[in-house]
Amino acid sequence: MRWVRAMRRCLLRMNGIIRYEQPPLCTLLERIDLRATPQERELTRLLHRCAGRMRDSANPQLPLLFAGETAKLAGYGVLSEEDRAAFEGVIAELGRTRLPEQIRLIDGADERLRAREETLAREGARRAQLIRTLGVALGAAVFLILI
Repeated sequence: MRWVRAMRRCLLRMNGIIRYEQPPLCTLLERIDLRATPQERELTRLLHRCAGRMRDSANPQLPLLFAGETAKLAGYGVLSEEDRAAFEGVIAELGRTRLPEQIRLIDGADERLRAREETLAREGARRAQLIRTLGVALGAAVFLILI
């Protein structure tokens, strides 16, 4: 859930930068600077590495650079294919489509990730309730055995 939240914050930041500043793609990636959680810091470093590689590449293709960088990142692999696809779909279209289309894609991906975040929160609450119930049942069983 933390990675999904980090990706949502990154998309919101991208949306603001694109909407108000309209920078070139490398500058956009370098302007992302999220540091509240370890996942946000990793995502920031990942995007900064992609920007650096794009500047140094003769044929920069952000989706390929991003895929190469995420392969090195262990924590990113815990995400479901659906979660990664929402974020990587935006990455694939950055700089390739017009501004309104990019904003629409970011908004759509943010909505998918928001729904996923809510689902993960509900599942986490259910698991926590199950663990509490099992703890109470186990405590009762131990009490009965000791009597």
